[in-house]
Amino acid sequence: MYTILYNLYFSIKRKLMKQPGNKLYIKIIGYIEAYYNLHVVKSYTRHASAESGLTDRKRGQKVIVSFTSFPKRISTVWITVETLMRQTVKADEIILWLAESQFPSIEDVPMTLRRLQSRGLTIRFCKDLRSHKKYFYVMQEHPEDLIILVDDDTFYPEDMIEQLLKLHRENPEDIVCMTPQIISPEFESLPSLWRNPGPDEKVHHSYYAQPYSGQGTLYPPHVIPDEAFQEEKIMQLCPFADDLWLKFMSLKTGTRTTAAFPFRSIPVTIYGTGESSLWYINGQDGKNDEQWNNLMEAYPDDFSRFKLLR
Repeated sequence: MYTILYNLYFSIKRKLMKQPGNKLYIKIIGYIEAYYNLHVVKSYTRHASAESGLTDRKRGQKVIVSFTSFPKRISTVWITVETLMRQTVKADEIILWLAESQFPSIEDVPMTLRRLQSRGLTIRFCKDLRSHKKYFYVMQEHPEDLIILVDDDTFYPEDMIEQLLKLHRENPEDIVCMTPQIISPEFESLPSLWRNPGPDEKVHHSYYAQPYSGQGTLYPPHVIPDEAFQEEKIMQLCPFADDLWLKFMSLKTGTRTTAAFPFRSIPVTIYGTGESSLWYINGQDGKNDEQWNNLMEAYPDDFSRFKLLR
């Protein structure tokens, strides 16, 4: 039922793009979101699994899922972890990065998350680099492995890892993602002008696709340069937008992006997490535009070079 409803959810979302405001479609979307937030969460609670959330296969190249959270979301993060542990293809590691300034010890982490350690969740404490925590440490510690970035407020489809690995096998040099945005009309345009792909638009091997990293994005080795791991630059230029920073840095290595097709919308969000999301903060307050401007001013030669990318 979980997967069937998700396929319906994505299908209806595509239809809504063609018929915005369709009351029937909006009602169906609301029912599906309620199903996940009420029925699925209750099922996870009543029928707790003891099964490992990690693969028992030996892979030469690890698949590592990495994400971060903060105090306002920490009480519901276990739901996201459950969806990551119940994938059709499981990861080698699932790592949750928490700021040591916000969570001084493991005792400050809810028991709902601590229990999941026995099923394979790794909880790591680090310096507070805001959303950049999700990639900053894991990419440096595992430079030859496949890194999948996700968010902490989402019910992930059960086939997300499977689909990302399939896309990676078909496009091994690309960053591959489940949900992109189209940089339009040019790299110097501001993020507020960028658009979602159309319901029938295939985003393949493109420089102009910006992955929503937290919706499920796989980074192969060496597509993000060492320059990306400069804390001062991150906090000075792009403190709230890990997606923009990673997109800019991947362009410096000449890396393209391929997205899932048919287009998948942003997955179902956990109730109560929306107002604290970076999408809400960056989009509503114009911080994405401000941070992309920061990058253009700091790296004018790079943006001149990006104009030649086709």
